[in-house]
Amino acid sequence: MILNTTKNLARILLDLSIIAFSFFAATNLRILGLEATETTKFIVNEQLFKVIGIVLIVKFLCLSIIGVYKKFWRYTKVNDLIELGKAMILASAILIIPRLVAGLSPAKQDLFAISYGVIIIDFFLSLSSLSALRLLRFYLKEQSNIKSRLKTLSEKRKSTLVIGAGEGGLQVIEAIKTHPELGLEVKGVLDDDKKKFGMHISSGIDVKGSIEDVKYWVDELAIEQIIIAVPSSSLKEKKRISLLCNETGVDVRIVPSVDQLAGGHVDISEIRKLSMEDLLGREEINLNTPEIIDFLKDKKVLVTGAGGSIGRELCKQILRHGNIKELCLLGKGENSIFESKQELERLKNSLAKHLEISTKICDIRNYSRMENIISEFKPEIIYHAAAHKHVYLMEQNPCEAFENNVIGSRNLMDLASKYSVENFVLISTDKAVNPTSIMGKTKRLAEKLLLDFAKNNSCTKYSSVRFGNVLGSRGSVIKVWQRQIEEGKSITVTDKKAIRYFMTIPEASQLVIQAAAKAQSGEIMVLDMGDPINIYELALQFIKLSGFSEADIDIEFTGMRQGEKLYEELLTSEEFIDSKLTDKIFKARIEEVDSKYLSEHVNTLTELANTNQNSAFVDEVSKEPLTKA
Repeated sequence: MILNTTKNLARILLDLSIIAFSFFAATNLRILGLEATETTKFIVNEQLFKVIGIVLIVKFLCLSIIGVYKKFWRYTKVNDLIELGKAMILASAILIIPRLVAGLSPAKQDLFAISYGVIIIDFFLSLSSLSALRLLRFYLKEQSNIKSRLKTLSEKRKSTLVIGAGEGGLQVIEAIKTHPELGLEVKGVLDDDKKKFGMHISSGIDVKGSIEDVKYWVDELAIEQIIIAVPSSSLKEKKRISLLCNETGVDVRIVPSVDQLAGGHVDISEIRKLSMEDLLGREEINLNTPEIIDFLKDKKVLVTGAGGSIGRELCKQILRHGNIKELCLLGKGENSIFESKQELERLKNSLAKHLEISTKICDIRNYSRMENIISEFKPEIIYHAAAHKHVYLMEQNPCEAFENNVIGSRNLMDLASKYSVENFVLISTDKAVNPTSIMGKTKRLAEKLLLDFAKNNSCTKYSSVRFGNVLGSRGSVIKVWQRQIEEGKSITVTDKKAIRYFMTIPEASQLVIQAAAKAQSGEIMVLDMGDPINIYELALQFIKLSGFSEADIDIEFTGMRQGEKLYEELLTSEEFIDSKLTDKIFKARIEEVDSKYLSEHVNTLTELANTNQNSAFVDEVSKEPLTKA
């Protein structure tokens, strides 16, 4: 059966020896428990030698059927011991059948009817002995691995503090102990549960105190690294702990949430560096709802600006959460579209191998080329993420900002109507609210055009989603700071009082998909950006996150540049929130657009942009109102 190798044969013989000894011991223990006569002892011992062969055969067959000999002892886990238990229960059930049939004491008549007492004692003895043998092999193998790893271990080990005295913290400590080559030494554990203070969580490691006192314990224990191991904690709690630990200035690592860990167990390779996303504490969005699945199901989706941060992430989220028919990546930069395609193809292979991903290189200002693409691809949903977004650069290039953000958007809106696209979604920005910059004003115009198209076209649902800054996007403040630190320069901040709204790229993209599914035509959806963040304080956190102190990195205040605001807004005074669609999505109330004035205004701006009359263009683009009085 499983006698294919010498090792397996040796294991089987060892198991059979243990089984025989356990049965012998169980029989004699049973005799000791009886006031047995010499005759009874003789009969019982005679039975022992008569049935021992049957016991060995039955138990061997049960172990083989359950698949015990397909497992390596050195990898023994709890599940393997459960399988062993099943085999022993099955064997005991078979061995008890003659006793049930006989209905009499084996000392009286039936030598094959083993007593209940012997079967019960034998079950526990054989199970515990077989389990102990496998656990011993596992322990010896682990010790051997640790010794081999110790050969590569440097004398200096990094003093480590673990945050969390729960299951996550215990698993982290055990993982560190079994991987000495990492060069880590756990000096203590912190937890907010006062009942755990002073308790030994593992050999030589105890709970020192509260997480609030992390700064004190870092100094007291000369800690060089902190590992946050609270995977099941709430997002708010993780943010609080992350901020406290980041304030210490030492290297901080974090264990991902439980659902990100296979089987809920901590893998040492999954422990990652603390990120700005952890400090922001933004929640993940659930897109696996019937509403969103139905919205995307079997649809042909076109994403403009698919090479940019938001466009690319939109494509990734659509692949992950929507059983779409086909995806088209459109962009002006060939390199960024190529990179997006490569990343999405890798993702597709694990999610939807049948899905076709096509790419188109095109400037959205080229109407005829865009018409050719849309008429050929026939999209049912268009996510329009392509835009010039850099505030300061657009101040220097106002006509370019207009042609891309307004004319390009108008081309797409018009073609969406012409070819009966079901849904057109404009990705907007908080800078379109009471705009002071050229970029904001052009995005505001794009929103107005969308409202006008929604009013005059019934076949296509036009909606817009407005949100603030995203962490990690190309040109974002975090990317700028990273480069400045790498180059040994000061970190630049516009003003000590400047505040901005931030969210992560995945969260923004997920909410865009959710908002588009819920919106009606002619609506501007506003994403909940959470609390505004002071840029100066964010810079201080980033310095510490990068492993430096305020004394190491200077912060230089550059002053507000042309077009920049001290405070960002998400709604104008007229756009007070009309309704709340979800905890994260609101609908802005928008006044009706004056179509005639808007058309004349855009035509005038188009003429000025075509002739590069920048000064006159800037004066014209600032004119308001764009709504009916």
